[in-house]
Amino acid sequence: MKSKQIYLWVIALYFVLISLFYYAAKEQLYERQSAGNISSVPGDRVTAELTEGLLLSQRFLCEMDKVERFSVNIATFARKNTGTLWMELWDDTEKKKIYSERFALEELIDGQVLEVVLSDAAAGVRGHQLSIRMHSPDAAAGNAIAPWYASDGNAQGAQFYINESAADGMICFAVYGHDKVWTGPHYWKVTLPFGGMLCIACLLLLYLERKGKSCFVFTLAALMKRYRFLLKQLVLRDFKIKYRRSVLGALWSFINPLMTMCVQYIVFSTIFKMDIANYPVYLLSGVVFFNFFTESTNVAIHAITGNAGLITKVYVPKVIYPVSKVLSTGVNLLISLLPLWIMSLATGIRLTKAWLLLPYGLISLLLLSTGAGLLLSAVMVFFRDMQFIWSVLCMVFNYVTPVFYPVSILSEPMQNSLTWNPLYHHISFFRTIILEGISPQPRLYVTCMLFSLGILAFGYAVFKKTQDRFIFYI
Repeated sequence: MKSKQIYLWVIALYFVLISLFYYAAKEQLYERQSAGNISSVPGDRVTAELTEGLLLSQRFLCEMDKVERFSVNIATFARKNTGTLWMELWDDTEKKKIYSERFALEELIDGQVLEVVLSDAAAGVRGHQLSIRMHSPDAAAGNAIAPWYASDGNAQGAQFYINESAADGMICFAVYGHDKVWTGPHYWKVTLPFGGMLCIACLLLLYLERKGKSCFVFTLAALMKRYRFLLKQLVLRDFKIKYRRSVLGALWSFINPLMTMCVQYIVFSTIFKMDIANYPVYLLSGVVFFNFFTESTNVAIHAITGNAGLITKVYVPKVIYPVSKVLSTGVNLLISLLPLWIMSLATGIRLTKAWLLLPYGLISLLLLSTGAGLLLSAVMVFFRDMQFIWSVLCMVFNYVTPVFYPVSILSEPMQNSLTWNPLYHHISFFRTIILEGISPQPRLYVTCMLFSLGILAFGYAVFKKTQDRFIFYI
């Protein structure tokens, strides 16, 4: 394939990608779950019973563009009460009622999180003082409910009131909504100029190539195209050798992630009490993609030393060998996606159009693994202890990447350090699509690809710089 054709394919793929992304993530481009959402705090006591003549109010500063729902933790004192509870949302800044809903006390359960979903989301309330008000005009003492509250709770901009008088503590309440996102209205204004810049960059690369220079990505792509038959044979050979004399054969690619997930699920959900929504899929998604990276790099590290016989007898671009190792592991990854898909359906996760964006993450992860494989295979030729060092580093990566635990349990400095972990970003990309059914934020697309291309460029540069000396060491 000529370079001109490669550039045309790259430009076409770019416009296909931005169109697919807009289709799959359209809603998320305009609105996102608000960063100003308020989560409930643990309560240590309840207020006085909510009886006739008592009004409880929890004021808070709204830091979201649109409020969609709010909730309060209540106590019924383990009895069936009678009467009516009114829960209202007020805009104290503009002194008007936003929404109200009536509940029958006899239908409420002790410890229930009583949620109110607004029929029409309250928009234009960012920066306003809002309040959740509760009153029971027909409830009597001994036959009423009470909200839980934290006696030492005091969030910024929040104040608890009893009959309009300020009181200590804070009701255990939560408020959720959406924020407007800048990317939606300006999406095409940004992506189309970038497409134009890509066209100019491809023309510049084509000009430089005619002057004897070329881009490593397109050089690598051209090599893969030219030697695609050999690459295919090497991939098939590695795949067959892996399961040679195995009774179950390729079925192990299906069973292995499930077995790993089952063991870790038992350990972390029962012994360490990991409380994560849909933990089986959370865990399996981490296991599948993390295992692909470690397995592909562990086989790629031996790509040159393990093919010494071929390298010394037949001329083939040496880069073919580590790339073929990663691609053969990629076949296992595709098989491993089947149990992940089945587990997702079994646990009630619905397939959304955001799943169409999974190939982007898979390609990005493949480029990341290829770059790491090129680097490791080159270092392995001159420093054979690298294989043992890398096995230890993989174990370290397993613990510093949130595969089986939530990010929230880490300290703030540890969470900040995760920004330098490319596997954290890739696994977050996949989990957002699979668990939440939405597209990741645009910055995550950029972050994943920048890490992948950066490591690929570095790995290829080291490999190309040292490959002429391989023959003296293998």
